[in-house]
Amino acid sequence: MKSIGKFLQWSVAAAFIFVIVFWGNSYRYFVYALVCSSLLYFPLQKIILSKLGKGDGRDEVRYNVNGKRITMQSGKRIAFAVLLAALSVLIISVFSVSPSLERKEFALTHPSWIATAPAIINFESKIHRGKTKYAYLNIEYRYTANGQLYLRKLDKAEKQYAFLPIVSQRRFEQMRTELLDRANGIIANKEYILFYNPQNTEQQKFCLADDSFYLQRSWLYDILFVYLLLFLFIVIIAFLFRKDYNNRMKKSNSTIHYYRRTDYYENR
Repeated sequence: MKSIGKFLQWSVAAAFIFVIVFWGNSYRYFVYALVCSSLLYFPLQKIILSKLGKGDGRDEVRYNVNGKRITMQSGKRIAFAVLLAALSVLIISVFSVSPSLERKEFALTHPSWIATAPAIINFESKIHRGKTKYAYLNIEYRYTANGQLYLRKLDKAEKQYAFLPIVSQRRFEQMRTELLDRANGIIANKEYILFYNPQNTEQQKFCLADDSFYLQRSWLYDILFVYLLLFLFIVIIAFLFRKDYNNRMKKSNSTIHYYRRTDYYENR
């Protein structure tokens, strides 16, 4: 039963990492995180082992977590998995807020692909009204590859999230207009670029913007408000508990108890 429970725990953790890393993201980001985790883990291994083994650092040393005795080897695997997950989220976040960095990374990892500037035929801005609300841009473009003319339509070529919760139709329309104006400026300045595989023209990557930093296009911008509220709530609760504790301590220290020896007066 213990082995089955451990298998289920690792399966859930692996599924969570898979969804976070690979859902809508390139596998290359996971490779970068894996390499960085390996490079950072070995220099920090001595510190991690000293914390887990309380300074011994031997594999047979056991430590107690939540009432369970866990071997040092298990602790090292857990520490590496946590480091890998944290770096994966960090790398995905960095690329999601930097279109320029994302474009350069793709060009560097696909040297055989051809870069071209397609002709924009049409584009429109719409609103996604699901659980996660955002404005998005659909683009139609054509390009020439290997002497042939191709016509493509790309849905959700660009997204724009909102920091505050959207509660009105006016705010929806404002987001849609902002994204449309942004697309007009990008297309007018011809910042967009298309990468395609000359061996298979169906394989392509369209990059619209070239900003060094644009937080609104990242899903982080959408959840930032929620996390700030959660952090503020935790700080307020901690402050109230601390204040209540200090008041109780002051009240306890200011209370003086007097005792009278009755046996002394009775014996007299």
